Amino acid sequence: MCMDALYTFAEAAEILKISESTLRKKVAAGLVPHRRVFRHVRFTSCDLEAAQEVRPVRSLAVGTGRRRARTA
Repeated sequence: MCMDALYTFAEAAEILKISESTLRKKVAAGLVPHRRVFRHVRFTSCDLEAAQEVRPVRSLAVGTGRRRARTA
């Protein structure tokens, strides 16, 4: 079990080379493993390794570029 150090959002984002806001969104979506220490979110080195291995694949679906018409 990897419990050597606990990293904050800022530290983890720097290690993963992504912005802190992106990391927060991924945690909220359940895409990045993390630990809760009371009310705080923390990351272990194992969590960060797992997050680096999981890279989301972008959808290839192409939209028409038009918005749907509003219905009153």
